[in-house]
Amino acid sequence: MFTLQHRFIVAALLIATSAAAHSQSTPSPQPAPAPVARYVANPVTYSFPNNHQQFRNYLYSTFGPPAFIASAIGAGLDQRKPAPPEWDSGAQGYAERYGWRFGMQLVSQTTAYSLGALIHEDVAYHRCACAGLLPRTTHAFVSTLTARTSSGRTVFSVPALVSPYAGSFTAVNAWYPARYEPADALRIGSMSFVFKTAGNLVGEFLAPPR
Repeated sequence: MFTLQHRFIVAALLIATSAAAHSQSTPSPQPAPAPVARYVANPVTYSFPNNHQQFRNYLYSTFGPPAFIASAIGAGLDQRKPAPPEWDSGAQGYAERYGWRFGMQLVSQTTAYSLGALIHEDVAYHRCACAGLLPRTTHAFVSTLTARTSSGRTVFSVPALVSPYAGSFTAVNAWYPARYEPADALRIGSMSFVFKTAGNLVGEFLAPPR
């Protein structure tokens, strides 16, 4: 027959066994794993311009400061040659040369933006998202013959190729003396890419962002 002391011993053993079983069945909480550091690039977002934005880009490219400056520089170079020699070498000749340069610019930009809208290309110049002199200079040169699609992809642009010649052929036939031929318009159109590249470099490094 169990004494009171024996009963206390048995009760203590039962409590100890129950506590041990509970501690084994209930796992201790584990610390949460530390978050893994990940590098997420911060890409430059691009959104294809809507009709209103494209029209604003067209107005800036055609009637903005770059257009007037480019026409003035081109007319000054023509004045020094002079080209064409039939025009006066004074103020009147400079005005004529400036007028045909600006007219050529007007036709070129109108052609580029019209064809760009037709085939859904953004022909406006966009600064490079890169850093460094060489990458940004390369971007300015490449952009002379490229445009962006609605998905943001850079592609070879037919409007960029055709528009300078549309401007030069129109200008030669409309303003130059009659002795000038299509070969002269082709030469002037090809030289327009030099001015366009120079304009891209100015837009890349000097002009304030728009």
